Amino acid sequence: MLTTAFEFTTENVPPPERVRRWHDVFDQSVSRRQLFPLSDDPFHMHVIVSNMGTRGGASGHTNTGVCVQRMTFTAGFSAQRTADLLADGNDDIILYIHQAGRRIISQLGRETEIEAGGGIVSSNADPSTVIVPEASRFLCIAVPRRPILALVPNLDDLLVRSLPGNTGVLRLLESYLTALDHGQAVSTPELQHSIIVHIHDLVAVALGATREHLEIATGRGIRAARLRAIKTDVVKKLTDGDLSARTLALRHRVTPRYIHKLFESEGTTLSKFVLGQRLSRVHRMLRDARNIDQTIGALAFAAGFGDLSTFNHAFRRHYGATPSDVRAAGADEWRRVKPYKIAA
Repeated sequence: MLTTAFEFTTENVPPPERVRRWHDVFDQSVSRRQLFPLSDDPFHMHVIVSNMGTRGGASGHTNTGVCVQRMTFTAGFSAQRTADLLADGNDDIILYIHQAGRRIISQLGRETEIEAGGGIVSSNADPSTVIVPEASRFLCIAVPRRPILALVPNLDDLLVRSLPGNTGVLRLLESYLTALDHGQAVSTPELQHSIIVHIHDLVAVALGATREHLEIATGRGIRAARLRAIKTDVVKKLTDGDLSARTLALRHRVTPRYIHKLFESEGTTLSKFVLGQRLSRVHRMLRDARNIDQTIGALAFAAGFGDLSTFNHAFRRHYGATPSDVRAAGADEWRRVKPYKIAA
């Protein structure tokens, strides 16, 4: 998962202090910018900054990771990255995905406006002016210039060009980052590196990677993002009766065969993944004291099992114990921890 570096809100900050405090925060985030409210009315800002990999250093030499900012503003503002602020050495490429509100960016002699749902890419290596004329909510994904330039050699020609809201890769990137936000902690440096590469791939594809690199990114970052999105979808809908490849394929706009190939690439199948997730959910519920009054059958049906005999057989084979054994072990633990909560 992405590690939250810091979270900032002006909710409890007096209105006269909000812009100054915002500047203090922005100096710690993606890059330095001067912020100017477009009106004198009080407004709020909220930002969550998450990192993965190494961040910091000039010209990308020690920047090998990803920085993601989720921002909400209740009123319009403008922001400038002036020539004197470029001294921080940050030359990240920034992909903005607007979820609400508009954005106008001026940079490199170009000016482009995007609407809610659209995206745009700019560079921290050059001065820029941004105008967000109304309340807004958006995502900023900052990646080092060097790995993106390797995937998109004509990078500078593609900056400050609008990416339409129907660009599938933007939605895929959003869902991938959401899954990372709600996923388990990344356990190894190797896995962390893979996720970073996947995000770099998705940004490069959104920009328009060359045909050669598009094939690489499609087989790497796109595949990983789709698989994670599909797994997240399965977990959310475990109680649905139909989690077939056909149903998932329709929702994710791919073919059933592609769904099967994604799981085969991990040495498993869709049906085994669904079964494992359902068994895991029942196992957690059996060990949760809040479910003590529910029958094992009710918990199995709540996890999406349609047949109790099939559930019992699969559970014993997977855990080497019966559901009753797992519940009894959980009850013993509850009595040790909170004996007054569990009836004798």
